[in-house]
Amino acid sequence: MSETARMSTNSSPTRSTKDMDSSKSPERQERRAIPQDQKLENRLNMKDLESLQGNFMMEGEGYDNRLSLNKAQFCEALSLLLRKGSREEYAELFDKIDVTREGTVDWDKFASHMLLEFYERDDRVKSTQVPQWRDLKSLPSPHKDVIQRVAYFKNTHRYIAISKEGTISMWGMDLRSQRTIKTGTDSCKARDLWVTHFVPLQNINKIALAFTSKEIAIYDLSSKIEFNCQYKVQDLPFTPLCLDYWSNPNNVNESILAWGDVGGFINILFFSSANIALFERPPAPAGEKQAWMEPCLNVRLADIVGGRYKNATYTKYEGHGEKAKGEWVREVRYSHYLECFISCATTTLNAVVIGWMEKHTSVNQNIEMIRDAQPVKKEIQRQSDFTISQGVNSFDYYDRLNLIATAGVNNHVCLWNPYVVSKPSGVLRGHMASVVQVQFITSRGQLISFSKDKVLRVWDVQLQVCIQRLAGMFPKGPEVQSTLFFDEGKDRNGNDRNRLFITFNYQLTAMDMKVEIRDRIMSHEKPVVAALYNNTYNQVVSVCQAGSIIVWLIDTGQKVKQFNSSHGNSEVTCITQDPSETRLYTGSTDGTVKVWDFNGHCYHSLECSGGQPADVGQILVLKRSVLVLGWAKFVTVFRNSSFRDYHVQPSDWKGGQEHVEDILCGSFQSPNVLATGSYDGEVVIWNTNSEQASRHLNQRARKKNLTRGKSMMLKDKEPSQLAPVAEHSDGKSTVGSIMSTEVRPKSRALSRVSQGSSDQSEFSMAVAKLLFLESRKGNSAGGGANLVSCGCNGWVRFWNSSKNVLLAEFVAHLHAGSIIMATDKMNQYLVTGDVDGLVKVWDIAEYCTHHVDKPLQTPPPLKCQYQPHNDMINSLDLCERNDRSLVISASSDCRVAVWDVHGNKLGVFGQEEHWKIEPYDPTAEEEEEGYKTGEPPSPSTDVAADKLDLDLVEPDDESQWEPDESAIYQPQDYRLNTWNNTVLGKDYQELRVRKRERRQPGTIPNLPYLHWERTGAPPAGPYSALETKELDAVQPLVKPDAEKYFQERPGSADLIPKLPELADTLKTAYDEKSLFPRYILDYEKRFHEMRRKPSQINSKMLRTNFQTIGVGMGQMARQSPRKSKGQRLKPLQTRKSSVSVSVQD
Repeated sequence: MSETARMSTNSSPTRSTKDMDSSKSPERQERRAIPQDQKLENRLNMKDLESLQGNFMMEGEGYDNRLSLNKAQFCEALSLLLRKGSREEYAELFDKIDVTREGTVDWDKFASHMLLEFYERDDRVKSTQVPQWRDLKSLPSPHKDVIQRVAYFKNTHRYIAISKEGTISMWGMDLRSQRTIKTGTDSCKARDLWVTHFVPLQNINKIALAFTSKEIAIYDLSSKIEFNCQYKVQDLPFTPLCLDYWSNPNNVNESILAWGDVGGFINILFFSSANIALFERPPAPAGEKQAWMEPCLNVRLADIVGGRYKNATYTKYEGHGEKAKGEWVREVRYSHYLECFISCATTTLNAVVIGWMEKHTSVNQNIEMIRDAQPVKKEIQRQSDFTISQGVNSFDYYDRLNLIATAGVNNHVCLWNPYVVSKPSGVLRGHMASVVQVQFITSRGQLISFSKDKVLRVWDVQLQVCIQRLAGMFPKGPEVQSTLFFDEGKDRNGNDRNRLFITFNYQLTAMDMKVEIRDRIMSHEKPVVAALYNNTYNQVVSVCQAGSIIVWLIDTGQKVKQFNSSHGNSEVTCITQDPSETRLYTGSTDGTVKVWDFNGHCYHSLECSGGQPADVGQILVLKRSVLVLGWAKFVTVFRNSSFRDYHVQPSDWKGGQEHVEDILCGSFQSPNVLATGSYDGEVVIWNTNSEQASRHLNQRARKKNLTRGKSMMLKDKEPSQLAPVAEHSDGKSTVGSIMSTEVRPKSRALSRVSQGSSDQSEFSMAVAKLLFLESRKGNSAGGGANLVSCGCNGWVRFWNSSKNVLLAEFVAHLHAGSIIMATDKMNQYLVTGDVDGLVKVWDIAEYCTHHVDKPLQTPPPLKCQYQPHNDMINSLDLCERNDRSLVISASSDCRVAVWDVHGNKLGVFGQEEHWKIEPYDPTAEEEEEGYKTGEPPSPSTDVAADKLDLDLVEPDDESQWEPDESAIYQPQDYRLNTWNNTVLGKDYQELRVRKRERRQPGTIPNLPYLHWERTGAPPAGPYSALETKELDAVQPLVKPDAEKYFQERPGSADLIPKLPELADTLKTAYDEKSLFPRYILDYEKRFHEMRRKPSQINSKMLRTNFQTIGVGMGQMARQSPRKSKGQRLKPLQTRKSSVSVSVQD
């Protein structure tokens, strides 16, 4: 059975056999259907298939002398080998494999059945997979009228769009305009001329345009400078409305050009030498100008019919006519697979008409059949008319499924079999307005339809259900004319382009489909809202939209803990932590902020909107209060004195309302400076002690009619809560009366529509993120930048909040919509991320450190850029670990990634392999890459003064030194970079480049103590991973000669005399009385007596006792004989002086 038939019937041959067998057995009819994920085929893994293959390869009586089993043997063998099902399931599997009812099954049949099952499952999963789209981009359009069509030109890899007034625009693959051409004709005036349609002639690098002047012009696109018209088919009976072109891939000269006109006719031109010339030029008479020198050849249709041009023939047939009146042909298409022409019109009786050509023996047979030097004229043999109520605007044909999809005026999308005209194979209902256009996505088995009410639907063709609906994201306005074009080709690298173009009158929009990565690593099951680094525990905390909070180890990437449903069924929007980094604050769309510890215990619930739903955008935890911001014109404050109960109510913000538009973000700088940014681009500086606004930074704010005085009148009337979100009957959420009534996006995901380079667009002024540069706190008084803001259209701005000055602004991400940013503690790097998953690292250490008279437009040095995600980046954070600056990014692709500022990937939280953070030196890697590429290393330099002879350096006449202009005109702000402009600095840098250090390894190998959770092995510790082996065998020991080294030495006892014992020399016994003098013993005796009688002690007696001791010591010194010159005591001085003892040599 062919692939087309198998897919169109949505069943395999094995299934049909199973149904036949089930009709015979009533027991099987009562059995319930087995789900796809519980089928036996889906439960088999690679080991099971290898085991079955090994047993089937044994010798037997089957094909190629291999084993072949009957039904009983098959069930018995699978029961012993697999043990994953019952005997009934094995018997059912045998019946599905044995389609021909031979009674035996071998390995070839089993493998073929498994392959068919896998193919069907892949097609089913691929078709039901909902496509994910990137932002809708509005391209700057040079057109002044309605765009008739958009097409892709394969030869030049460009997109072509043509509008009604004749403007042709060409776009590159990067959606940048490359060329704009204005075309027309001399048949009538330009104001009376319209281009109705065009079609690219891919094989000959030409393009055909249909004009309301009843002619078709064919232009050559080979020249990059000129746009020459080569042929004009003139004198058409009716105005052509739609074109189609087909070329034979097996014969480059064979092609067909078809068009439908306002008379209801389908006209066909058959070319037999298209690659040489569509129409041969007639020879000119002698002496006249050669015809080939004329820029354009005018071809009359009557001459083609009359046979004047041998390599072109013409035929036509009336396809759409009702009550003897022709109906406009909306679209025409030639199908080489069916050998027919398909056309449609907005009539009921013949809404779709198929004109069948005469059949050939081979489908690929050439159309050119020459008899007597004349081509055979082809005619339409029969027609098939499809009756559809109110007609059809457009259609598309898919040859693999053999289906025609029609875009009905009656709001329905119908699927037709070309051979069945009675009723459609399926009707897709869901559109509430007339369907404008349909197109198949052949690679996914899906269908795209677009209606007049600007609703895009994606349908699953086999299941005939709508799997996606996109609305509200397209440009607003009155009723417009739209066309749709989906480019599903492959680029030069083999990747699918999957780009959708939709036109709205003269406006051209594009939307790319996101690349689907299967088996990708995911940190959360839902899009990750934010991720932050906790320095206290060296952990990363991430939260997703579903409210799951996960704690990870930054050093290895392991998951520590997880607690789910932090806000119930409400979506979590933000997370932050207090200054002590021991509490977590999470905000949600239910208008509450909850306070958590790292064990998952909730302490408080802050009611921001009085119990009503509200969007919490950012939380700022101060020393004495908690500030909550989010799509309101004022600040919601919770004071620490209110944190007594579980439910905490907000307090009054003394400053009231200062912003005209909603506040989106804020930043705090100690001790008392607060900055808030609003939707209109205004930044307000507050004093948190007085809670009053001190300055307004509105240099890049959108001007509103509402004046500052009018806004200040509402200050006392504004409540101190976030504006509640009210749900309307149409499902759209709007904010309360205090908010602006204009429609605006409620998140970065919806406000990221890039408006080109226009600065005054709706979203170009919104401030998405504010950051204070803590390291430049004291530099703001000198004129340097201390505040950074970023927002929509990729702009980054540097401000001086003390002097209300804009110092610099630049576009960090071009055509990327809204961006976010983060910086490190030392404010050396600024990291920005956009909605496409791209991250850029900027070096801002020396950027905007001094005052400038005019805002700078040049960006700071770009250190690196990389793309860690495939979707919008929701948060960025930087941290320092092991002398490396790491960037933690959270994205809507459900992943949290860790990279460093040099563009090196560490990993994604949730992967099986754990990483290890080691010091990294980029200069060593650059040198190593130079060695790998074969580049010679930089020559060694010596900066010693004795080797540096400046007198030998001859000046170069061609290079003349000129002073820097900033040093002349702005000497007070000029700073000389010594590292780049001095010999010593350059030599030091070269020495640093030559310094080699070890590189950072990618991942740690499979160590047991890192993977014991996955493998199930007991954690043995890191020492179990060390390689140990047996010790080497010990050689036999040689014992030394004892008599040689340990014999007694003669005469050693006579050399050293024996010392006498102490007992023999001691003559008198030890006595305490003989050791101390008598006066000391008498003093000790009297001292003990005085302790017994403390009342009798006075100061005079103590003085006398001390004097007695001193006299006694002096008498003892005089009585002792002086045998040698040594230490002696001085005599006692007078009573007025204290007792002093000095040592004299």
